[in-house]
Amino acid sequence: MVPIWLIGFLSTVAGVNVGGVIVALINRFQRSVGAIYAVCVGLLLSLLSVEITPEAIALGNFLVFVFGFLVGVLLFEIIHLAFYRNRVHSKKNDHRQSLRMGVFLVLILSMHNLPMGMVLATSEHFPFGLALLQALILHNIPEGMILFTPLFVAGVRLYKLFLLSVFIAAPVALGAFIGNWMGMQSNLLAAFLLSVTVGSIYMVTMKEILPASIKHSSNMYSAVIVCIAFGLLTAYLLFLH
Repeated sequence: MVPIWLIGFLSTVAGVNVGGVIVALINRFQRSVGAIYAVCVGLLLSLLSVEITPEAIALGNFLVFVFGFLVGVLLFEIIHLAFYRNRVHSKKNDHRQSLRMGVFLVLILSMHNLPMGMVLATSEHFPFGLALLQALILHNIPEGMILFTPLFVAGVRLYKLFLLSVFIAAPVALGAFIGNWMGMQSNLLAAFLLSVTVGSIYMVTMKEILPASIKHSSNMYSAVIVCIAFGLLTAYLLFLH
């Protein structure tokens, strides 16, 4: 039997790099940057709404979900304030700002992958394991698109992008090890960890990715693409899953 930590690690690396390949294929078109970000917003909001949030509430309860969500929001805000404290606004500094945003996203994605790995460790004991694993693979594709887009704009080389995907996936394996070592048997703890990931991903989506989409396109263009992406993934999760 393949260890759960290895499955989580490989699925994360694969999902992130698939997202990166998609970005690479359409990166030649300047306006596509806004479209990519908008697609990512729609996919992530759908995944959070239809897949991960219901799982978290089903495992625990609404109060546990709200508390975990707020912890995820707080962690995001702390990192965001520390990271952007000395941000310089300059139109001539687009590549540097893109690199800075990419590094910030690496930190956020790595942060939320640790509890995701810990939750994966509990999938050996709870029936939601397969659904969570599918969610892990699905949401890593838009996360790869999210991460690779600013780094492509910043001119980061492909081999460095692959190494970053491995770096982001490592906390999944580490979290699974920690979860197994702790012997996590609690539905409430699993629900709390899932809720933390929901809060952090939601904040990244709304405060980093959506504004970047609007910046590279327009409010109406981004809204239309977000709705289309949200609807397509929601239809898949509800009717084709």
